[in-house]
Amino acid sequence: MGQFKITYPCDLCCDSFDALFTPICRWRNEWTICGPGDDMDWVRAKYPWGVLEGRTIFGTNKTASGYYIITGTTRKLHPEFSAMLVGDPVQCQQGDGVLTFRYWTSPSVKVRACVRKPGAGKIYEWCSNDYTTGDPGPANITIPGSILYTFELVIEARNFDFDAFGLQGGVCIIDDITYNAPAVYNCKNLPHLEPFVELPKETCETIQCTFDEGACLQRMSDSGWKIASGSVGNYHTGIRKALAGQYAYARGPGTKSFSLGKFKINREAELEFCFYRAIRKARLGVYLSWIESENRTKIYESDEIDSNPHEWICDGVRLNNGEYESIEFVAEKLLNEYSYIAVDQIGLADPLQGVSMCMKQLVDNSIQLTKGFYAKTKRIG
Repeated sequence: MGQFKITYPCDLCCDSFDALFTPICRWRNEWTICGPGDDMDWVRAKYPWGVLEGRTIFGTNKTASGYYIITGTTRKLHPEFSAMLVGDPVQCQQGDGVLTFRYWTSPSVKVRACVRKPGAGKIYEWCSNDYTTGDPGPANITIPGSILYTFELVIEARNFDFDAFGLQGGVCIIDDITYNAPAVYNCKNLPHLEPFVELPKETCETIQCTFDEGACLQRMSDSGWKIASGSVGNYHTGIRKALAGQYAYARGPGTKSFSLGKFKINREAELEFCFYRAIRKARLGVYLSWIESENRTKIYESDEIDSNPHEWICDGVRLNNGEYESIEFVAEKLLNEYSYIAVDQIGLADPLQGVSMCMKQLVDNSIQLTKGFYAKTKRIG
């Protein structure tokens, strides 16, 4: 078809490719009139190929079922010569969309999905990574949104430049195309969210701490910090209430610190924690040490106390991906035995989605940190 906008995301679902007595397929070969475009066409085929041939060419015994489309050449071509399969125009895409298809590629051939404005040839707004192995997939491609203009999806096979063992060119097969998105008309501008990357379980076991259980309790010994579940100290300068279950506290005079051991984070994270202090000069400091470095850096210091001191304050600081020697929580400027600082609910949260990054890894925790705390001095009464 190639000229009418789709009405529903499923309009771009296709597994029969216009075979007789089957639903219309809303995908077509690229129309090349002038200038750079595709150099090869897709053709419909039926019946699976032999298992031996499939294992030799594609590295898998799995074959297509029913109808599928195929493109290829027996000549070595320029790497950018390609076969472009173009979907009918989409008015817009609300949020992220998902394009899936099964694929079979011979050695060196690459297949990817791209977004372009209608009729823009190979001037793409965005392209996915190439698929070259793992046949037959399926390729499960997130189309980042929102896309607030009319666009076309393109499945492009390229790099038909194999030349070895007396063979040249290459082949690519596509089957079972599906597309889904929250909306393709009157779209709202929803931000794109990168796929959630789980943290290593060891990192969660090291950092996640509610002081009710876990490895962090073992780090309290000989630190000067103690564990409590109720009020501590006098009414004016002590800790009047717990936040949730047990918490750690330090009492002056002096400086008291405890550290959480080595850990690794594989993506940007928000270090969350809550603290309580009722003495004006007392401070909570957070220090970070990197592996293979003797230096430590102060990444956080609590603000000056305000007119409502007897509240738990939850805050956070951003951590980049990397390998760390330790995170250290330090109660500073505890001038006398009436000075107290308390800490609770230490964890790692996703900076964009505001949810715990350790929820799945530590499902047995009695308290899950499920909300990010970004604004300073956000209070929990």
